[in-house]
Amino acid sequence: MVSKQKKIQHLFLRAGFGETPERINSLLNTSMSSIVEQLFADSQNYQDMTYLSYPLPQDDEEKGAGNLKILAQFIKSYKEREELNTEWISRMATTPGVLREKMTFFWHNHFATSTPFAYLMQVQNNTLREYALGNFSDMLHAIAKDPAMIIFLNNQQNKKAHPNENFAREVMELFTLGVGNYTEDDIKESARAFTGWSVDRRGEYQFNENQHDDGDKQFLGQKGDFNGDDILNIILSKKEVSVFVTTKIYREFVNPVVDTNRVSQLAESFYQSNYDISALMKQIFTSDWFYDEENIGAKVCSPVELIVRYKKLINVDTPNPKTILDLQKGLSQVLFFPPNVAGWKGGNTWIDSSSLMLRLTIPMYVIKGEGMIVKAKPHPEENPNDMQQEDENAGRGKITADWTALNTAFSNVPEDVRTEKMLDYFIQCDTSRIDRNLLKINWAKTDTNNLTLSMAAIMSLPEFQLI
Repeated sequence: MVSKQKKIQHLFLRAGFGETPERINSLLNTSMSSIVEQLFADSQNYQDMTYLSYPLPQDDEEKGAGNLKILAQFIKSYKEREELNTEWISRMATTPGVLREKMTFFWHNHFATSTPFAYLMQVQNNTLREYALGNFSDMLHAIAKDPAMIIFLNNQQNKKAHPNENFAREVMELFTLGVGNYTEDDIKESARAFTGWSVDRRGEYQFNENQHDDGDKQFLGQKGDFNGDDILNIILSKKEVSVFVTTKIYREFVNPVVDTNRVSQLAESFYQSNYDISALMKQIFTSDWFYDEENIGAKVCSPVELIVRYKKLINVDTPNPKTILDLQKGLSQVLFFPPNVAGWKGGNTWIDSSSLMLRLTIPMYVIKGEGMIVKAKPHPEENPNDMQQEDENAGRGKITADWTALNTAFSNVPEDVRTEKMLDYFIQCDTSRIDRNLLKINWAKTDTNNLTLSMAAIMSLPEFQLI
């Protein structure tokens, strides 16, 4: 039988990025339905990311840049995207509205985008945050007109005389219907409908009527003078969209192994609600089966989830912000830099021989306070000279942490049950195969250093990676 504590931890690891023992303890006498309601209430209000200001000088804001190339000179910045990355990591770890950030993180991978326009990536991130718990139909329409998405999928080059099919293909294959639910002719015809959707000199969505094909299109069995919004509405009328999106949400928030019967029921409710994301997520988080033993500890946490969990538990920080980025690179997930339009595959793909070793050694690097050596391949946009200068920085690679809260949480726990208590809090999967003798490092009840070492040892277990 799954304990109340495990259920609460499960909820916070899936609907957020984990929680401290103190917070978990404070909720033990609260019903699960009330905890879920509070999660949604805390995420109702939110603030946009405003780390990057509008890049054009004030005098040029109205008229914009001379052309897109000039605009790029103002807003193309690899370094600024890295700074935006660490700003978002910090927000994930500290915001009360953690469910909205977790959903924004999910949609960031669903609508995977990477452009060299730092400010536009912030704009997209805020669009995803706005609709993260809202209506999927509204979000799809908004993201289709998102400047970063338009540039990333080449719709800027989608013109009447020479249609570009990139966006039309991906909107069906990866964002809505999934492979097998449309034809190549549907791609060609819908691409015509998206002609003229472009980005203006201010870096905002623009409809260029002169480049739009206003002829009849034959799409998914319907014929008419469809524009891009019409195409999206026709797509959204198909129940296959609900099944596709719900399946992806189930894999991410419930279990990588999909229960098709449950997904079918969830998808039907999602479709009947006109794609109400909050209603879908609340249905999942309040279902008894969500807390079944088979779903707890069944998912390998992503690198970003792992990093944010450490920040929440022990306030992990770095003298040099670049270290957090190097850690993401070493673990193969860097925010705002998905590998391709399909995003990160997740699941067991997060684990290989090098990344697993890095994951398991993070706690001991923190304890020792030594510089962390992360062998991560440089991004093509990085300047090798800048990397060499940063490598010479003595602060780079060091990770600091504050174990005070965790030491306080476990220092008064009787020594004979302390190991089991810590395992209950930090490990979600079955702990029967964990060798307790290897974890007992002869700590004294009042010796917080040994207590810290014991917690670090548990966090170094492969089982800690399962949430």
